[in-house]
Amino acid sequence: MNRPTLRGLFQDALYQVLDNLGFRILFFLFLVPVLLSFVVSFRDTSIAILWYWEWDYAEFVRSATASSGLDAAARADMLANVRESLLQTLVDIVIEWGADRFGLVFGIAAISFFVPQMLEKGAADVIFSKPLSRSSLFLSRYIGGLLFVGILSAFLVGGITLGLAVSSGWFDSGLLWSVLALMYGFAIFHAISCTIGVFTRNTIGAILLTLVFMPINCGLHTGWEKLVTLEEVGAGRDAKTDEPDSAAFTFLKSGLTTYHILAPKTGDAMRMARTWRRSLESQPEFQDTELGFVVAQAPRDFRREWRSSFTREGLQWLAAHPDGAGEASWTLRCQSLDDTGPRSALVKKLRKELGADPVRSDISGRYADRFEWVEDRGGEKRLRRRWILQVGDRIVTLDYDAESGWGRANERETAATAFVAGISIQSEELRQLGGVSYDRKFGWGGPWQFNAWFSLGTTLAFVAAVLALGLLKLRRIDF
Repeated sequence: MNRPTLRGLFQDALYQVLDNLGFRILFFLFLVPVLLSFVVSFRDTSIAILWYWEWDYAEFVRSATASSGLDAAARADMLANVRESLLQTLVDIVIEWGADRFGLVFGIAAISFFVPQMLEKGAADVIFSKPLSRSSLFLSRYIGGLLFVGILSAFLVGGITLGLAVSSGWFDSGLLWSVLALMYGFAIFHAISCTIGVFTRNTIGAILLTLVFMPINCGLHTGWEKLVTLEEVGAGRDAKTDEPDSAAFTFLKSGLTTYHILAPKTGDAMRMARTWRRSLESQPEFQDTELGFVVAQAPRDFRREWRSSFTREGLQWLAAHPDGAGEASWTLRCQSLDDTGPRSALVKKLRKELGADPVRSDISGRYADRFEWVEDRGGEKRLRRRWILQVGDRIVTLDYDAESGWGRANERETAATAFVAGISIQSEELRQLGGVSYDRKFGWGGPWQFNAWFSLGTTLAFVAAVLALGLLKLRRIDF
């Protein structure tokens, strides 16, 4: 096939897309979130619309926590992370729910006529009388579908990424991987739609059978993932016994495993995008997997003392005061209950020493007692704060020590609030399940059950086999 022929087939596929009513509808639907990403800006302290109307984050947090009983300190902790949380949530809703779910179904419905229309009486006579192979025409229709979703995905994801960068100063290059993920998921179902179109020569049949396959395929893979997860949890808890599995369970497991190996794993598309995205993200400042404790980032202008230990004297971050006063410090320490006694005893002891009651605070959704006081040290006024909370059978304390005037400056208070809000603690149940969950284990290395290369290879092999089946049937049709 020469170059002019290839160029003609490509242009024909492109025109099929641009002249498609479904393409135009989706384009204008996707235009809405793209425009909103430019006109709605997420600033450091507020949301602004058209750079005029503003909604303060503090008002949003007060409204959301009005009935929760949290005090001002706890709300301040939540406030520090509200901007990042809102941006991540909005992006996930638009891309994973809007484009990946609604856009995929709508796209299949919009272009399922590509192949059946080519095979209609009259149209087939004209098309196949041209000096082109049936395989070339069939594959050009398939490529046309990939162009359909590729153009729309690039417009939606690229537009939102650019809009958030311009209006909010928030740029996440990992989002661009979603374009490939959306095309990958669509390529699978589009191959099925094209082949069904060859067998049925009917647009409605191609649409309905493809849309029926989509939830069934996803449901069977989800069932297999749950089964593997339960087996992993059982192995981790030594729950297995010498009793053999029932015949029904063995049959179910074998059937789901066989299906998972042979069938396209469409749900892994976004998982792959998330792994690529995570590879571009910065690693947390500190992480303790046993306790599920994560410190997202170091306090601003503080440096970590790398010789310090979380479980001994405590992790320590230090900052020199600009006026030559003593160093400011953050200290995060974890101790067992056997060493410290119950949390209530620690709180009672500190309350007696300070002559003041703690205030209720919140660290990653957990109750914490927060003390604040000022002490004299060598003629210097020192601002002291201490959070005390219990995580399982451990007591965790967080101490802040700084020169009082320096520590109470607005920029220092904002940085301190952001540091505390960046601490997350996962529950024991979630740690047990999350450590063996399919999403958590899925990646480019490891056993085949969770291996992205295995998923990619078997899925592409399925797509190739489906297209080959469609080509074989097309060559045997006598028009």
